[in-house]
Amino acid sequence: MSSPIDATLDAYADAALALHFPSLSDEAAARVKAQFARIVQLAAPVLAYPVDANDEPAPVYRP
Repeated sequence: MSSPIDATLDAYADAALALHFPSLSDEAAARVKAQFARIVQLAAPVLAYPVDANDEPAPVYRP
């Protein structure tokens, strides 16, 4: 079963590939989509971690 994230990822990858690599083979496009799916899996735990602006305050440059 396909999730909304999968559908969004496929749509994004299709649009990006059509724009930047219009002559890319279907096999190569499938490998690119697989790589994007791996990136989503790696990024999901990091993006799910709750971070607040006060968690690690840093100085602000003011000229």
